[in-house]
Parts: sequence; C-alpha cells; structure tokens
Amino acid sequence: QLNGSIATMDSSGDVSLFCRGLLKNLLSRHGDRFKLVPGEEVTDFEVDEKILFGVTSRNQNGDFVTRQCDKIVLALWVRSAELCNSIGVPCPVYPAKGHLVTVSSRFDYKYNIALRGGVGYAAPMAITNSEGRRLYRLSGFVDFTTGNKANHERVDALVDAARADLPDLEIIDSIACHRPLSADDRALIGPTKSYPTLFLCTGFGSRGLSIGLGGGKLLAIELLGLKHDIDPSPYLPIRFN
Repeated sequence: QLNGSIATMDSSGDVSLFCRGLLKNLLSRHGDRFKLVPGEEVTDFEVDEKILFGVTSRNQNGDFVTRQCDKIVLALWVRSAELCNSIGVPCPVYPAKGHLVTVSSRFDYKYNIALRGGVGYAAPMAITNSEGRRLYRLSGFVDFTTGNKANHERVDALVDAARADLPDLEIIDSIACHRPLSADDRALIGPTKSYPTLFLCTGFGSRGLSIGLGGGKLLAIELLGLKHDIDPSPYLPIRFN
C-alpha cells in the first residue's frame, strides 16, 4: 500500500502532481524493487512460439533495447490498442476526445455541479487564486476525432452552461485531450487469453484519476494470484475474445 496525498475536497486538480506524488512514495518505500527508465518508448513485443518474454524499446539516444521479463503490464492510454493489435490481442480501446476548461468564481461550491443541458459538469478544485476565487474544472463532450486542438464551440458551450451556477466565472485556460475509452465503457484489467504473461490495465475513459488506484489494486491481485475481494470478471480483457 502507498501513502496518498489528500487535499481539501479530495482534489488538487493537477494530475501530473498526483502521479509524481505516487511515484515518489513508491520509490521511497520500495525503491530497491523498482527500476524507473524515463524517456523510453516501447515499440514492439518479443514473442517466441506464442510465448511473450519481453519488449523492445527505443531509448533517448534513439537506440533499440530489448528487455526480458516474466510478466508485462500494458498501460499505454490510447496507444494500448496499437501494440496489442501487433500481436493479435483484442484491445478495443479508442481515443475519445474530451474538453476541459479551468475557470474561477467567487461562488464556493463543495460538490460537483451538473451543467445545464447535460453537456458536462463543473468540479470544484482544492485551489483558489490570488483573489480568493475558487477554481473549477469544466469537463464535457466526447468526440471521435483526431488532433488535440481544442474546439472553441465546445469550450463556449461548456462555459455558457456553467454560467447558470457560476455567473461571474472567468476563463483561465482550456484544453482538449483523448481519453482511452473501451468498447463497453469499462476498464480492461487482468491477463490476456493469447498471452497469459501479458496483463492489460487500460480503457479507463475519463475516470482514470478517480478509479485508477482501485484498478491498480485489482491488477496487483491478478499478478500475484491472490484472492479477490470483488468479482474481477467485468474487467477481465478476455471478455472481448
């Protein structure tokens, strides 16, 4: 188990900060058991007669490196399907583009707000600006399109809907990103049928930060062959075989 950082309202609003904190705790408590290799891109699996025994990656110098291992966890966001398809493993995870808008307001809600028209929601963040205004993250829409450029019509629609509850809101920034959405909107967690040594942990959609730690626990139980405290079958990748 890892110590977590709990912020006011259980939201820092900073995914990068959250992940770096988890990594710091992991390395401080179990650093002798982990090796972190930054800047490498996995390009292929190493397979011999239907046995998966490693991966090929490209390091920061552009050199290819083969790493052998007895078990592999694939958690590559929207690129998980690309690698799985290269060895015939079903992984129906698709890039679903969503929009995020950060705004500030003097209104201080303690709970998420469903936006007018059902276009999304506004989540209060555990951050106020220099003027004491609460920051909110507006989130909504799903588009199956390429490119990460924000659609201004989508941004305007989220802002207009939020003004019903945050009439004085001021826009701070807006971005668009692709979320790894599975075919049935449930994460894929556990071993694959074709390669029992290959485990998936992907397809969380827009809920990765919310349920990622639970998914990690479920994955660890699968990897270690321990007894489950919940039924894992709804999340096993073999449901798509």
